[in-house]
Amino acid sequence: MAVMRSAPVDLVSYDPAGTPRGTVVLMHAFTRSPRDLQGLAMRAVSRGAKVLMPHLGAWWWPRSTNNARYLSRIAEAVERQRSPGPVVIVGHSAGAAAGAWVAARLMDAGVDVSLLVLVDGVESPSGTLRRSWSALERLPVLAICAPPSRCNRRGALEAWLLSQVRSADSALEVVHLPGMGHGDIEGAGIRVYCRMCGDDPGAPARDALVTLVEDAIERGLSAIAK
Repeated sequence: MAVMRSAPVDLVSYDPAGTPRGTVVLMHAFTRSPRDLQGLAMRAVSRGAKVLMPHLGAWWWPRSTNNARYLSRIAEAVERQRSPGPVVIVGHSAGAAAGAWVAARLMDAGVDVSLLVLVDGVESPSGTLRRSWSALERLPVLAICAPPSRCNRRGALEAWLLSQVRSADSALEVVHLPGMGHGDIEGAGIRVYCRMCGDDPGAPARDALVTLVEDAIERGLSAIAK
């Protein structure tokens, strides 16, 4: 009988010059790779964070962004390799749903996850974000959403997240950023996003998005464990 082997977890890791203040986990988008979030990784390192970036497969099932078993193993690898201090998770597009699953698994393991940032998130076909949501009820979540496009399924996740904000003191914050492109967190003029999503290479909101994410990372790293 054939035995299915588990795909290995590959984490790109960066350390700051001094003692890390905590760990930032960056989850890239569908068909992308850790190198596409290199700029954001260096910004997090400059703020004193250890950065971990897992490779997420697209079509290859064992490492797919839609494979909950593989995402759970990513959480285990992050738990082993993280630095002391809070953990901030940032997920872009399909990486947002993957990041929600990883955050929930880390919290189940008693890890101090201080913040989850969803950058124009897209739900996975198997619903990993919704399946994780009850476990994330007390976790601060910042969702930064671009205008509806082909690449964010016409704003479907933003609409669902807004339905989850039930009180003024909710731990979920949804920010709609006019002029933002789906791929803006990766940098300017990425052709795949211009072609597939209709992004504007000169998007006026790109700097605002980067500032929002950087400020969120800073808040997460500064959080005091409860």
